[in-house]
Amino acid sequence: MNDLDRVFDTASGLLAGLRNPDGGFGPRAMQPSEAEPTALAAMALDDPSARAWLADAQHEDGSFRPTVGPFDNDSATGLAALALEDGPERERALDHLERTRAQRVPSTEAIPLDADAIGWAWMDGTASWTEPTARALLALRIARPGSDAIADGVDLLRDREAVGGGWNYGNRTVLDEDLPPFAQTTAVALIALRGAEPELETRGLDVLRTLSRTEASGGLSLATALAAFRLYEDAESTDGAADALGELIDRTELTGDGVALAWSALAAGPGLGRLEIR
Repeated sequence: MNDLDRVFDTASGLLAGLRNPDGGFGPRAMQPSEAEPTALAAMALDDPSARAWLADAQHEDGSFRPTVGPFDNDSATGLAALALEDGPERERALDHLERTRAQRVPSTEAIPLDADAIGWAWMDGTASWTEPTARALLALRIARPGSDAIADGVDLLRDREAVGGGWNYGNRTVLDEDLPPFAQTTAVALIALRGAEPELETRGLDVLRTLSRTEASGGLSLATALAAFRLYEDAESTDGAADALGELIDRTELTGDGVALAWSALAAGPGLGRLEIR
C-alpha cells in the first residue's frame, strides 16, 4: 500500500465514523452537522447521504450557513457548490456567490491594498479574506467558468500575495509589517488559481514546499498542501506530504477533527477530482 492509499483508507474510515444520523457531518463526533465538514466529506467519500443533507440545509437565498448563533457565516457556500451535483441547488449556490461578494474597503497608509479587488468574506457584509475568496473562485471556475466574478477573485489573490510568495489569512502588509504566508491559506489559494496565474503559482508552490515541512504538526495544513501538490502534479512533494500526513494520522487521528479528516481523505483519494479545474 502506498502512502496515498494509506492516508485515504485511514482518514476515510475515521471520517465515516463521524457521520450523524441525519447523513451530515459535524466538526467532531456527536456535534451537529454543518455545511463545511459535510461538503468536504461528500466529495471525499462520494457520499449521496451527505449531498442530500446539503440539499436540505440550503437556505432560500442559495447560501449555506449556520442556522443558530450570532454569526451569518456563509463561507461554506463555495465548498457546497463543489460538492453538489449539477442541478438547481448548485445553481442557487453559485448565484449566491456571484451576488454576495465582500464589502469594498479603501486602501490606507496602514493597510495598503487594491481597493478595486473585492473578493469574498467569511461573513456577508464584511471585508475579504484569502480562504473564502479561494473557495468561491474555485467553485465558479469549475461550475460556472463564464462568471464575471472570476476575474475579481484572481485580482484579490494577486493583490494579497505575501511578499516572496504564498498567502496568509488576509492582508499582505499591515503597519509597514510584511505578513508571512501559511501552508493552509497558500494551498487553498493555489488550488483555486491553478492555470490562471503562472508566476503567482510558481512562487506559491515554492513557498508551500517549505511550509508543508515547517507546519507538519498541523493536519489541516498537511492535508491541504497534499491536495495542492497532487493537483499540480508535484510527485516529490506529494510523496513527502503523504508520508508526513500518514504518520500524523496514525499518531493522533487528527484529534477527531472532521474538517481535517475530510480534507485528508479528499486530498489522498479519488474525490480530489472534484477540485480539478479542466
